Amino acid sequence: MSWILYVIYLLIFIWLIQKLPFFGAPRIERKWVVIAFLSKVVGGIFLFVIYRYYYDPTDSDIFHYFNDGLIIHSSFFEKPTDFLRMVTGINANTPDLHHYYTSCCYWLKPYYYNLPNDNLIVIRANALFCFLSMGNFHIHNLFFSFLGFIGLWALYKAFSPDLSSRHILLFLCVFCFPSVWFWTSGALKESLMTAIFGFLIYFFRSWLKKPTVLSTIAILVLSYMMKTSKYYVLMSALPAMCAAVWIKFCPCWALPKFIITHAVLFAIAYFSKYVTGVDLVEAICNKQLCFISMSEDLGNVGSFVYLPPLDNGLVSMIVNLPNALHNSFFRPTIFEAKSATMLMAAVENIMIVALLIVGILFLRPKNFTNRDVWYCLSFIFIFFALIGLTTPVLGALVRYKVPALPFLGIAVLLLINEEKSTSANKWIETKLKRR
Repeated sequence: MSWILYVIYLLIFIWLIQKLPFFGAPRIERKWVVIAFLSKVVGGIFLFVIYRYYYDPTDSDIFHYFNDGLIIHSSFFEKPTDFLRMVTGINANTPDLHHYYTSCCYWLKPYYYNLPNDNLIVIRANALFCFLSMGNFHIHNLFFSFLGFIGLWALYKAFSPDLSSRHILLFLCVFCFPSVWFWTSGALKESLMTAIFGFLIYFFRSWLKKPTVLSTIAILVLSYMMKTSKYYVLMSALPAMCAAVWIKFCPCWALPKFIITHAVLFAIAYFSKYVTGVDLVEAICNKQLCFISMSEDLGNVGSFVYLPPLDNGLVSMIVNLPNALHNSFFRPTIFEAKSATMLMAAVENIMIVALLIVGILFLRPKNFTNRDVWYCLSFIFIFFALIGLTTPVLGALVRYKVPALPFLGIAVLLLINEEKSTSANKWIETKLKRR
């Protein structure tokens, strides 16, 4: 019965992609959109196979999230008010719920650094999906595959009006990084985060063109969801988003405003202890320390790399920034790959190097005046700096860098010679039409 239900849901998703206007795009046939979704489904199956047969399934987060969701879901039949409190987070920290949390593997984190527990949102999603899945993991995996797909599609839609002459290259930039395809295709935080962040960018860019009540509400809700799912992704995007708002309402002197916005927000982050009560610099240092401690507790972590400790706060962050960016952009190398997923990441890093070389060879300097380039580069460098400073395990770094990879492709696409990239787009389009 579960497999019949799986096929029914798969057909429903395909039907939605073929019928809903949101999945339509000029010059992109619906069949290619369906193929993109089916590739995510295949990615989800590969993800399951690797976690089930390659890694230890009893110690895999993809299954822990699912099992924790089952535990939270079971409370609905015992005491529905408990379920609602845990799923909504309203009055969810009282002692009477603690027996649920201690039964879970990932609801309570052993390491704490004064920032939200981003495990909760994926556990809650699994708990809600149980109403539709009969508790079947593969149906959950399918749902998360669809979420990852629509998040990437929303990101494509966000930039497609400004890159309409290079729509196929944009499609490839968004969907075809191997890590993006793989890690956003299954029942992991990355799939859910991609859906939330993709729609946040989609509604934000729509708001910049024409503010509406709907887009404003969507931005606020999605920002809150980002805060609870992947807070550091939101932190990395916030300077560029704030700069975009200021420049929208006062377009003159755009570059100075972009720089001033970043300087002010970095100052607020540095003095956040006095502004928000949470010391962000200390939280970043603690996160690195917790990650290193956790890796040491696990013992033989094959992809562990040494990170200089951030013991001097901001000073040590600045000193270690080049190493952090090097790790985020270019590691693991092909010589450091010790597993199938690491090998995929190493090959992808070769693709990144090739992409950067193409960007340099076909760079059109005047394209640096394009504000979308500023926003993409701001997000990429802040995000890569944060994860590079705090992540001592290359296997984790591979997953963490996923949100920024489509923006890296988009930034290069915006910077290179438009005539040459348009010609390349037409060549690919001609080849596809022959199929």
